[in-house]
Amino acid sequence: MLKFISIFKFVSFVIIFAFMTDVSANEQQKKELNPISLSTLANIDNQIFIDPWLSLQTLSKFAPDYSTMAVETKIWWLLRKAQCENLLYFYQDFEKTIAKIAPLITNTTSFEQQSRYNYFEGLSLQRKGGYQKSREFYQRSMDFAKKENLNHLYIKAKQELAYTYSLAELFEISLKDMQEAYVEAYALNDRFLVAVINETYGAIYGYMLEHEKSIEYYQKALDIYESLNYKAHVSEAIYGIASTYRYWKKYDLAVTYFKRYQKNVAFTPNENITYFGAYGLGMTLAEQGKCPEALDMIEQALNLAGLDDYDAELYKRKTSCLIQLKRFNEAEEALTKTNELFLSLPELLGTAWQLETLKIASDLASAQGNYQQAFQLLSQYNQEYTALLIRNSSTRAITIRSAMEIERQGIEKALSNQRTKAELLAIENKEQKSIQQSYFIIFLLTLLMIVFVVVTFQFRNNRKMAELSIKDPLSGLYNRRYIFQYLDELIAGTSVEKGELSVLVIDVDDFKVINDTYGHPVGDQVIEVVAQLAKQALRTEDVIGRIGGEEFLCVLPRTDVDIAEKIALRMKDEIHAYKFEFEENQDYSVTLSIGISCYSQEASDAKSLYALADQALYQAKGMGKNSVVVFS
Repeated sequence: MLKFISIFKFVSFVIIFAFMTDVSANEQQKKELNPISLSTLANIDNQIFIDPWLSLQTLSKFAPDYSTMAVETKIWWLLRKAQCENLLYFYQDFEKTIAKIAPLITNTTSFEQQSRYNYFEGLSLQRKGGYQKSREFYQRSMDFAKKENLNHLYIKAKQELAYTYSLAELFEISLKDMQEAYVEAYALNDRFLVAVINETYGAIYGYMLEHEKSIEYYQKALDIYESLNYKAHVSEAIYGIASTYRYWKKYDLAVTYFKRYQKNVAFTPNENITYFGAYGLGMTLAEQGKCPEALDMIEQALNLAGLDDYDAELYKRKTSCLIQLKRFNEAEEALTKTNELFLSLPELLGTAWQLETLKIASDLASAQGNYQQAFQLLSQYNQEYTALLIRNSSTRAITIRSAMEIERQGIEKALSNQRTKAELLAIENKEQKSIQQSYFIIFLLTLLMIVFVVVTFQFRNNRKMAELSIKDPLSGLYNRRYIFQYLDELIAGTSVEKGELSVLVIDVDDFKVINDTYGHPVGDQVIEVVAQLAKQALRTEDVIGRIGGEEFLCVLPRTDVDIAEKIALRMKDEIHAYKFEFEENQDYSVTLSIGISCYSQEASDAKSLYALADQALYQAKGMGKNSVVVFS
């Protein structure tokens, strides 16, 4: 989990050094602690981040004096102890420590202490899956920080608030808050806060499956953490990179970084820290299909004190591996445990993570020969997952995200140039006061030029992005977002009385076999050829888009079911007639399965039209593929 720090004040080093010195006599401890306790405890962030274990040991030496401490000193001592425990992954001790703080907080407690306490409560709830309650505590932390202009605490809480929104897949809100936090941190010129925010950007983009951008932000954070020698944060950034490579299916790189993470966590004596390394390796090996090794690693992780949402993912992969090994009774037990964990995390219900359990249950039923149940579960998964994708791919979310990314880059450039020019003006003012006015005019002209360049760049870039945002780069067809948006708009102007409308959902048969046998470049070639042939088989007014790996959606305006079926059959036959040369002197044909649905009272919106065509597609698959089925 991500952590934050306020700007380190060099002048506090002497006080910190005195505080960290081991005093043998108890009376001498009291004598030195009392006069400097508050200033010492309030200014040791940097020391804790560099060596949390040594800091915790030093703080523990003052435990015998706890009962004699003033209330304000007690709160500070407990806050710093919790900070160390959090960085060392002593989560149970961390929970106990913040529980001791709660009864000490009153209306007279300083705003800084209340802000830090609420921040820690938010972290605690976040780990337990209580995202909504967690966000309430982060908001309180921000409110207290704002009352005394505690900018660093405010930004820390704001960053965690944004991250918590992303865990519940509320990416639009998350990115908006992250944008604001980044601009504020950059204006403070605080490298550590910028690194923490970059790390969070890495996590959010990873959840959004934008893997390359995720790695880019994680690496920026890692570079700064390593330069600051903040061991806990270095480990977290490495773990984030490893996880992103896993989601990206670059498994060898994922394994390399997970092993690097295991070496880097040697800074803490907490044995349970091995949970996260075992979790990452177990998930990666399972996704690689190395199930015997994966099961051993997954069991290691499950036997340690982990997090419920992480355990749910482990049980999902465990179930899949047990299915692969035909250990069906154990697979059923693991799947039951998975569902129990998700029920205990209500804010994850309906997310992609939880919906995957339906697909795994379908795989288990199929492996046991219960094909009807498997089909029903898979259909339910496809319907619910499709609805989720449509919600998450809204035009508004994508537009806001793109706009904020461009705006952030522009603001960063403007702030950087402004800071540089201001420093130059300050130097010149000392040396040549007589030409101050000239430099000021130059500064204004430069700033205006920067604004002009930024505005021009944004205008041109936005125009290019608007053009590129509707096209799928591989097939050259419209992308999923555009084709569904087009279908929504077409339906809005269509009624049963005014005209007819049909849709085709097309899937390349045995596409995985082609990829596995001949490689992904050949698979890409198949997608390109199928896309062009399918487009040629359509009429001028028809619209086609690529909505998945090997899946396409055709929208046929003013078309009844008979004409739609003829178009589908013509498309299927023309593509089947095309000969691919995957190997020398050997031709290969591909086939399509096509599902058709028509606009009607029962299917009067894009979601239901697509769902019915998708059901017809699965019927075509069940009929032996290379078939066209009209939903009825």
